[in-house]
Amino acid sequence: MIQFRRLSQVSTRRDKERLGAVLKLYQDSFPYSPQYATQIGTFLNPAVEQDFEVVLLLAEGAKSRVLGFSFAFYFSDLGCAYLDYLVSDPERKHRGIGTALYEATRELFMLRKCRAIFMDVPPDEKDKLKETFRLATNKRRLAFYEQYDARPVINTRYDCVSTPANQGHVTFLVCDNLGKAKTFKRADLKKAVARFLFVKGGMTREDPKTQEIIASIKDDPIQLRPPLYAKPKILPAEKKLLNKIDVVNVGNVHQIHHLKEKGYVERPARIDALLRGIDGMSVVFHKVKNFPTSHIKAVHDAGLLNFLSKAAQRLSPRELLYPTVFPIRRPDRIPKSWDMQGGYYCIDTFTPLTANSYLAARSAVNGALSGAELIRKGSADRVYVLCRPPGHHAERRVFGGFCYLNNAAIAANYLSKEGRVAVLDIDYHHGNGTQNIFYARKDVHFTSIHGHPIQAYPYFSGYSDEKGEGEGLGYNRNFPMRPGADDAKYLKTLAEACSVIKRFKPEFLVVSVGYDIMKGDPTGTFMVSPEGMKHIGETLGNLHLPTLLVQEGGYSLPNLKMGSRNFIAGISKI
Repeated sequence: MIQFRRLSQVSTRRDKERLGAVLKLYQDSFPYSPQYATQIGTFLNPAVEQDFEVVLLLAEGAKSRVLGFSFAFYFSDLGCAYLDYLVSDPERKHRGIGTALYEATRELFMLRKCRAIFMDVPPDEKDKLKETFRLATNKRRLAFYEQYDARPVINTRYDCVSTPANQGHVTFLVCDNLGKAKTFKRADLKKAVARFLFVKGGMTREDPKTQEIIASIKDDPIQLRPPLYAKPKILPAEKKLLNKIDVVNVGNVHQIHHLKEKGYVERPARIDALLRGIDGMSVVFHKVKNFPTSHIKAVHDAGLLNFLSKAAQRLSPRELLYPTVFPIRRPDRIPKSWDMQGGYYCIDTFTPLTANSYLAARSAVNGALSGAELIRKGSADRVYVLCRPPGHHAERRVFGGFCYLNNAAIAANYLSKEGRVAVLDIDYHHGNGTQNIFYARKDVHFTSIHGHPIQAYPYFSGYSDEKGEGEGLGYNRNFPMRPGADDAKYLKTLAEACSVIKRFKPEFLVVSVGYDIMKGDPTGTFMVSPEGMKHIGETLGNLHLPTLLVQEGGYSLPNLKMGSRNFIAGISKI
């Protein structure tokens, strides 16, 4: 799992270790420019007077290992930011770390009411390069930013003049308007460019090269280069061949993600990406209904529910509580202090409680039950529940993995009153919570395909020898897979899992859907493509069962958009 941490100052030993890891990543990524690494630490020195805010955002993995960072300057008086570096571990290429960092950085500045992010990006025009062998790399970089509609500012001399700021290698000034319709005015860009050149290269406003660049900015408002790179193909043109899909959208009515000093990859923008993915398809939206807590108590321990519900009264609106003390040796003793009970009811250190966490979890449960009710009444054959937070890591008496209440398990238990239910978990991470809840039951069969617990969260469950207990023996199947599983490998395993489900002969199918199995997800190691997601959907559709799809993980926004569209197209195909 990945979490984000803002490093504002370097005062503790651990902060110094984090900064050291940042500098090492920088030097490994940019060995030809080692001198700048020392300046990063200088910028973080509170004794140095600066007319801008330094924003160093870290992506941390297991054991708080720094996997990447973004380094930016925020000019509050100009309402813009300058992204100086976006770096991910070169040993972990194609893992989506850079994508997750950029999205988290954008979100952080959006919360600041920032108008735009600017950055220097090497050009994709051969005649502007000293080292032409970098052309292909530069094209990939600019194509990456173009996904977010971040494009070079045109009709200026910025990308023609060699300066101390660009160290003699001209760059494009790329502008990300952060989804806003309005672009920068000419006068505002002139002020911003002067500040960028001074911070990066020590160039004053009177410097002839600064004057040359500023004088060349004439468009008002500024103009960005038209898109050059085709958007990823996400769906063949076959809308007429699709059945309708019923959708219950829980939305983001209760925000639980606040990226201040520490945050995580489960965030509000995920729902927006999913909605963009299914936009234009044959979708029928249904309202979220309220259901009594008795449905939750049938699945979760009353103590857990009581603990979670108190967060709204115990925490201030923007306060985050992370569990830190875990009663491993005396699990029978529940701490008296409410905040210390976090370690009793939680399985990790990166799932926070906020004033809204219980309200958000209740809304997600209501969404899952609303979808289940449509299935139970026969009002729909396939219902897709867009909910956050996810739920499949929440066990009967503990929460974790960004999950507080188990949406899929609560819905499956609700459906089990009408007939046998098969739960299939296709999230990259093992659904330890769902397994725990149904492990001793034979009316609900649990099957999971996931990253091997030797190297994937939650680490302690998901092995192939876990097959249930008591009456549930034989009604639990796990298919752990090693890193690098591609479409062919995944579909082969899915076919085997579907054979298990068919032998169970269920009346209903509940699917925990996770797009973190796709290539480029920052929390996964599989290589499933958008086309692979379509085939997964087709395979599940061919089971011809009333199917409830419950959203779980997936933390790359482009993957959420492409994956959801292709998956829904596959499962809805005639």
